[in-house]
Amino acid sequence: MVSLPAHAGHDPAREVLPAGDGWASSGPGTTGGAAAPASNVHEVRTRAELVAALASPAPRIVKVRAVIDANTDDTGKPLSCKDYATDGYTLPGYLAAYDPAVWGWEREPEGPLEDARAASAKRQEATIALNVGSDTTIIGAGPGAGITGGSLRIHGVRNVIVRNLTFRDTRDCFPQWDPTDNSPGSPPGNWNSLYDSVSVQKSEHVWVDHNTFTDEPNVDSTQPLHFGRPYQVHDGQLDITSAADLVTVSRNIFSEHGKTMLIGSSNSSTTDPGKLRVSVHHNVFRNVQERAPRVRFGQVHVYNNLYEGSQVYSWGVGVKSQIHAQNNLIRGIAPEKIVYNWGGTAITDTGNLVDGRPTSLVDAFNTANPEKKLGTDAGWTPVLHRGLEPAHRIRSLKAGAQPAGRHLVVGKGFASVQAAIDAAPAGAVITIPKGVYREVVKIPASKRGLTLRGATGRAQDVVIDYDNANGTRKPDGTTYGTSGSATATIAADDFKARDLTFRNSFDRKRHPEITNTQAVAVKATGDRMFFDRVHFEGHQDTLYADSPDVTTRSRQYYRDCAITGDVDFIFGRATAVFDRATITALTRGSDPNGYVTAASTQRANSHGFLIVNSKIRSEAPAGTYFLGRPWHPGGDPEAIAQVVVRNTELPAAIKPVPWTDMSGFPWRGARFAEYRNTGPGAGTGTDRPQLTDEQAKQYTKSAYLSGWNPA
Repeated sequence: MVSLPAHAGHDPAREVLPAGDGWASSGPGTTGGAAAPASNVHEVRTRAELVAALASPAPRIVKVRAVIDANTDDTGKPLSCKDYATDGYTLPGYLAAYDPAVWGWEREPEGPLEDARAASAKRQEATIALNVGSDTTIIGAGPGAGITGGSLRIHGVRNVIVRNLTFRDTRDCFPQWDPTDNSPGSPPGNWNSLYDSVSVQKSEHVWVDHNTFTDEPNVDSTQPLHFGRPYQVHDGQLDITSAADLVTVSRNIFSEHGKTMLIGSSNSSTTDPGKLRVSVHHNVFRNVQERAPRVRFGQVHVYNNLYEGSQVYSWGVGVKSQIHAQNNLIRGIAPEKIVYNWGGTAITDTGNLVDGRPTSLVDAFNTANPEKKLGTDAGWTPVLHRGLEPAHRIRSLKAGAQPAGRHLVVGKGFASVQAAIDAAPAGAVITIPKGVYREVVKIPASKRGLTLRGATGRAQDVVIDYDNANGTRKPDGTTYGTSGSATATIAADDFKARDLTFRNSFDRKRHPEITNTQAVAVKATGDRMFFDRVHFEGHQDTLYADSPDVTTRSRQYYRDCAITGDVDFIFGRATAVFDRATITALTRGSDPNGYVTAASTQRANSHGFLIVNSKIRSEAPAGTYFLGRPWHPGGDPEAIAQVVVRNTELPAAIKPVPWTDMSGFPWRGARFAEYRNTGPGAGTGTDRPQLTDEQAKQYTKSAYLSGWNPA
């Protein structure tokens, strides 16, 4: 990625589209707000400031200096889907009303709950829709700057520039179910969302340049299935429809998305013919599924783009479309998957490379789809193509918004921990100042090598806290499970955390209606994860040390950490070492008071949990705590718990027989052992398996971490 050019005396916000650079350069060209007086240049950091700046007189320049969360009210208070819901809308109620088994497949939903869904959607739209006027430049003016959850609308205007912004997770809280929406070769029905990250309608002379579009941290693959179809909460990343015209789309990154770019409204449009002239060049389309772009009517020049990752199709040849696809580089996609015929007649493709080989993509499609053959001449020759290059020269294409730097500080351009995570590149360090941050945090696998560090060096000063539990209602009316209750879900490999606290503050007494009281502080699934001087606070299921799936081994190292809980509060199938840990077993006033561990180590993995050189402490009565029990998720017979507690001080609360059965699975079938423990809770005997000195050599930090040295 590259930043926009800047030097002494030069302001990127006043740059205009160069002559000859695509359709938007035709005629008077596209200048945006370049002519704005100094009094009409606005720097914004919040949604309220952005809305006010966009409403100022034209010409205007709007410089975005932070990650702006569009789902906030005018005071900056975050809004959830629950805040928008009205007229009795709940997702469970909607699912029950329009279940095809009840409603059928022949008609779209109607009635009170569909009306409530539509009204709720309108409430969200009123907040997240950001309307852009004519003669405007809106530009990211700092690393990582962008808009999360917003829909930038360029409707019925002219002369607009959008540059150097990262658009994240434009989520529709209220997708509509349409059982009649059927695509060829797909199961019946679809969930349809309403909001595009950027929407261009009935507008002309628009330049969209050097932006990054992503659904992280709420990617489609994490959404559930309802009625057998993906619950689609995202619409387009950039849609150009409703007689929009003279648009240049250059050097953007489009990633991890389904319906990426639609050009043209409908097959029956009477306003689109003669419009929709668009240039799409030097963009990266990475792991997008379709519409890159899909075109109706328009003369669209698609050139010098880089396509990577599996796709349903890239170029959708729609009714009366005229796509000229030239000198694009395609990697890791079958040639017959690039083109799809959506009712068109022809597409020109020249100079395109697939995995380094010249390929006719029309021929590849026609061979695979003889019943839908396309012609090879779209009927026009582009002339506005500044910088046209051979396809092989774009293998290292630089595109996208200026990423956040490698060192980010929460509170300086980032209103929350999650905002900093969203903006951070892989390998970045995020410093969190002293305070309690009440939020749910998600670190996706793509953020490899990320570090979170508390600013004071004291874990108790920096707390990330939330209070979801297994059974807490989600904003859509469904409930969280154990995994979904986590305050922090961390999937990235090579993650590090230092000097902070993760807490789940769910209170059983305040929520007697919730009977499953699992409430996770952290779910960690990455490999080579290092937690240093970190506190984990909760009650049941505090720390979920896991792996992405049963076939993947994840190594995790917890050094000088403090872990607090009562029932199964260290659990999962990770290979995890707890070194010099302070483990506090809380009292519940019962016998048993609880269980320290509930490992679910896979049989093929010889190393599960190692607690070494640590101290377990408890104020629970003597003989009321178990060291652990074997967890078999879903009754999995291959989950054979492996736990060693060695060289560790045990309190009197530990039972003389410290291991116990779970869900019908006997503890003796697991792999539990102790070695050289001390304290009033230590002991030996036939019910306390001990390692021999020789065996102990196989159950060390280095054996568990097997080739990885966190230091």
